[in-house]
Amino acid sequence: MRIAILIPARDEAEALPHLFESLGPERAAHTVVVDNGSRDATAEVARAAGARVVHEPRAGYGRACLAGIESLRRAPPDALVFLDADDFEAPGQFEVLLRPLEDDRADLVIGEREASRGDGVRWHAQLGNRFVLAVMRRLYGAEIRDMGPFRAIRWTTLESLALDDTNYGWYVQMQVRALRAGTRVRGAPVRFERRTVGRSKVSGSLLASFRAGWVMLRTLFVEAARRYPPGTGPRPVTGERT
Repeated sequence: MRIAILIPARDEAEALPHLFESLGPERAAHTVVVDNGSRDATAEVARAAGARVVHEPRAGYGRACLAGIESLRRAPPDALVFLDADDFEAPGQFEVLLRPLEDDRADLVIGEREASRGDGVRWHAQLGNRFVLAVMRRLYGAEIRDMGPFRAIRWTTLESLALDDTNYGWYVQMQVRALRAGTRVRGAPVRFERRTVGRSKVSGSLLASFRAGWVMLRTLFVEAARRYPPGTGPRPVTGERT
């Protein structure tokens, strides 16, 4: 299975060296870093580590992801791994995340971050995450326990979902559209620790977490209520469903 890695990054010059040290040169060569309007040396650091850099000056997490996806369309991988620049635990857990795809047990795998550790996800980020997941479970019966950004998806599945959210609703939209299309979605338990360098754009403050949570919740209800014209919207991918 040919794997590509996509890292949206804004002002992450301090964090990226730690991440790429863990990724190693082989994975770095298959990594796309989307410089989302950084004011520091994010692009230079990523390029020096061996990654390909894509520039998306317009702010927006989803917009950065869309720019990275577009850059891969000429020679798409079999699967794409989404990874945040501050998740230093993730590189050692690729096998856990990718195994359900390789064994053909899933089309989308969500890294479920351990929430019980004191150095893990902050309480206010957990609160919003749990609320959105509770609504999602009520609507779709989904048993996924997280909306973490560390996730892997088959390229064909990704393209079938026709994602277009440009903000922090990106991952909610991905999960909701996958569930609506009958895609095989699984969770995989992963370790997670708070960043030790730089500052989180979302969970670093209560206000930022509240704003992101509101965007996610709004996206959830918009997606749940959306009716797609024939031939548009998320499409089921072929294969057995679980």
